[in-house]
Amino acid sequence: MIITYLQTINDSEAQMFINKENSYVDLCSSVIPFDKRDKGSLVLALINQKKISKLIVQNISMLGRNQINVLNTIDFLINNNVCLVSQSEQLETMDEYGRVKQDTILFLNIFRSLANMEYKNRKESHRYGIQQAKDLGRYKGVGGRQIESIEEFFEKPKNINILRHLKRGESIRRTAKLVGASPGLVQKVKRWAQDHDRLNP
Repeated sequence: MIITYLQTINDSEAQMFINKENSYVDLCSSVIPFDKRDKGSLVLALINQKKISKLIVQNISMLGRNQINVLNTIDFLINNNVCLVSQSEQLETMDEYGRVKQDTILFLNIFRSLANMEYKNRKESHRYGIQQAKDLGRYKGVGGRQIESIEEFFEKPKNINILRHLKRGESIRRTAKLVGASPGLVQKVKRWAQDHDRLNP
């Protein structure tokens, strides 16, 4: 069976394909991995059942959320003897005898190198950002939020209120209810107050 697959966020574009025979349309964001989409996962299931011989798309970017995801989808198609036809790139992965074309192998090798480069650059950029944050004293281990001083923590209005109730002998749960805070925050205030001798009335 030859099928056409479309991923789009344009409802009118989706409607043009949705009623066509052997057309599968995912009206969703491109950031969703191919195997997590409604029709994408159905296409993969049909391929596993050997019911699809050729998959036609407008462009290969429809096959995944990023370069790595697209490559994984293409590899899955080739490993299951499904010919991929991408109209924008004028790509057809297999010849009439079901063999992978040489230009397809070249294209995929280049694409794979670019994907690896993008992945390494992203990791390096992330490491560089963390190092800069550390140099500025703004890195806590997760994210890059600025480290909060003890004084700043206890100067927050909600924390002042929590500390007042704790000093009166209220329990953590009752304090949380009175202040409208989570028990976790109250527990944190109490722990920090004990560590820095701030619980004395």
